[in-house]
Amino acid sequence: MAEAQAASGAGADGRHKPIVYAVGGGRKTFFSFVFLILLPFFASLPAMFYMRLTHGQITDAIGVLVMGSVFAVLMLLILIELLFSIRARIELGDASVKMTLPSGRGPTPMLFYKSYDVPYDQIQSVETRREIYGGSIVPVLLKGARIVTKDEKSIPIGYVSEANVDPCLPYPEIAKQIADRARLPLIDRGNVRRSFRRKFFGFKSTGGVNVVDTVDEAQIAALNQSHHNVVMGLVGALVVLMAIGIVDDFASETPIGQTAASVTIDGKLAPTSATPAKPVKN
Repeated sequence: MAEAQAASGAGADGRHKPIVYAVGGGRKTFFSFVFLILLPFFASLPAMFYMRLTHGQITDAIGVLVMGSVFAVLMLLILIELLFSIRARIELGDASVKMTLPSGRGPTPMLFYKSYDVPYDQIQSVETRREIYGGSIVPVLLKGARIVTKDEKSIPIGYVSEANVDPCLPYPEIAKQIADRARLPLIDRGNVRRSFRRKFFGFKSTGGVNVVDTVDEAQIAALNQSHHNVVMGLVGALVVLMAIGIVDDFASETPIGQTAASVTIDGKLAPTSATPAKPVKN
């Protein structure tokens, strides 16, 4: 939950009470625990790959390499969430807003952060808009918010998925709070279709090709329904594949957990579950 240290609104003296938006201790502890639990196994993957490669177990080595690649992506995502939980913070004071937010472009928090201290009297406008990524099959809809200062500097506040709003940092709500304290209207810039590749790698749009002014609420609802159908189909396919794998494993004559390749020790074939050791005669 967000750590709101005071209620919203102005006091009797006209001064706004401070509000702090940050990730709670439970979420920080969870991601720290998961990261530390998985780190030793992740660090051992290079040694596992090397041992299989040097012993000629090419098939097993390729399997470890594929598993390591997927594991590396998973660890990166966990690290991003862990840093976001620890560092992300927005403090709405009486005279200014102080923010520590990801400095990377795009909707996914990156590994680098930047701090801002923006006085309310230096804010020119506070804006929100809906950004649409992907096509009609698997669209992703994000609600973004930003501050534009009087010196024409754009400061992104953040993005939140419309299908999964983060209660700790509800950026549209925070933008409304900033606009109220700056005594400005909250400006809705409408719907914008963006290229994920250009956004993720920091490429600027040219020629206005990303702007879509004709996307109405009915089309947004259709995109959301399409996204829901595709996600449910992917989940169903994953469940079917898992069921097939389990049934095939039980139906196989090979015992569960047996490795395909045998390990050699001092140039001799080591016994496995498929090649039981012969008793030694004295």
